[in-house]
Amino acid sequence: MNKIISVIIPVYNVERYLSRCIESVINQTYRDLEIILIDDGSTDSSGTICDDYAQKDSRIIVIHQKNRGLSAARNSGLDIAKGDYIGFVDSDDFISLNFYKILYDALNETNSDLSFCKVEKFLNIQDIKEDLNSYIPKEYNSINFIEEFTYAKDTVYCVVVWNKLYKKYLWNTLRFPEGKICEDEFVWYKCIFNSKKICEIDLAMYYYFIREDSIINKSYIEFPLKKEIAYLEALEDRIKFSKENKLNNFLKRTIEYRNKLLRKIYITTPKDKVPLYIKEQLKNNMKNISFIKKIKIYLKNIS
Repeated sequence: MNKIISVIIPVYNVERYLSRCIESVINQTYRDLEIILIDDGSTDSSGTICDDYAQKDSRIIVIHQKNRGLSAARNSGLDIAKGDYIGFVDSDDFISLNFYKILYDALNETNSDLSFCKVEKFLNIQDIKEDLNSYIPKEYNSINFIEEFTYAKDTVYCVVVWNKLYKKYLWNTLRFPEGKICEDEFVWYKCIFNSKKICEIDLAMYYYFIREDSIINKSYIEFPLKKEIAYLEALEDRIKFSKENKLNNFLKRTIEYRNKLLRKIYITTPKDKVPLYIKEQLKNNMKNISFIKKIKIYLKNIS
């Protein structure tokens, strides 16, 4: 007998895209789903669309809550999920009809705790070319995967949470940090660390919509350096986790990412635009940055 997969879909003002997303989930070839739609205080018709789908499909549960952000919406879904497995889909994206069947089969064939696939970005839906090739799951020891992980343009799919299938126990004590952006950066490695084994499918089955009017993109424009600050906060959390769990290579690379970002901010940001958090980071990490003398002069000028 197949196990239940709880699919958590946060929803906020996506009336133009929501049906496309929900249809891709309810029509999955893997049928044993619990579909949790969290309407996070939408002010358009998104909440009504959720309710309409719940009337048509008994697998759908709808939560309406005050707007608290993406992390809080996902956490609300995690709090009530009853499935044996957990998946996430963002409401402006959609998935291949075989997405959960392939991830479920691969996870069980390899005796893994987490499975994931590649991601295809799109502007126009007609540009998507579904990958129907055969696949062989690539298996990893979880700790080795973290220790060997290096950021590159083609490794972002390892970090995001929505192209994956998880055994539920991985989320028993783990939640997304509320009030943060770059929320996936706080949790992805913790899920992998708690896994014994993970597997990768070399197929692009998650379709990520490049949306210029998204809330996150607007916030980046309205609040300069917001993304950089959020990423620095996530890196500090990762440094702490790496030290506690003796992930020495991961720790070394994370410090390198942090210092590289500080250097970029130092070079590109006008002195009168530097937020207090960035100033504190520069001061706290001065000894780890190769251009100490320049930083001292820089801090003196912006203090």
